[in-house]
Amino acid sequence: MKGRILSGTTSITKIYDEEIAKANLSKGAAAILPTVIEYRSNMSKARRKNTPVIPSGVVFDIPEFYEQTLSCQRFLFMDLFMKRGQDRILVFSSDQQLQLLFDREIIFMNRLPVAFCLLPNKRGKTYFELFERLKEQASSMGKQFKSKRIITDFEPALMPVH
Repeated sequence: MKGRILSGTTSITKIYDEEIAKANLSKGAAAILPTVIEYRSNMSKARRKNTPVIPSGVVFDIPEFYEQTLSCQRFLFMDLFMKRGQDRILVFSSDQQLQLLFDREIIFMNRLPVAFCLLPNKRGKTYFELFERLKEQASSMGKQFKSKRIITDFEPALMPVH
């Protein structure tokens, strides 16, 4: 159980419940086990030791574990510093997800995500840079990224960009 908790991201409570059910313990044996609350507290502390510290600035390394999918395919699509290292754009998406994005005429930005774009702000220049890089990637994949419509929550800086 400990190995699953330390190596994965599944909820500790879910892992605890699955492992207890799989163990097929007698009522007596189950009664002496620590409760899920006690176990979760200890395992949360252990899991945090394996989790990278949340950075306080934009300059930090992204562990390889987060750069790839579970099938070892690229997932960190873009890691771009802007404004002399003061701003950073991170985009996580697999090639398969990008294919889906480039094949669409209408893009819904608040629906099922195919690209996770972490932007430093909501300025037109930032959106412009993002879309330029997406267009370059589409071209390198033999596609064109020229959707006819983008549907999003009100983002005034996005309107002139696309």
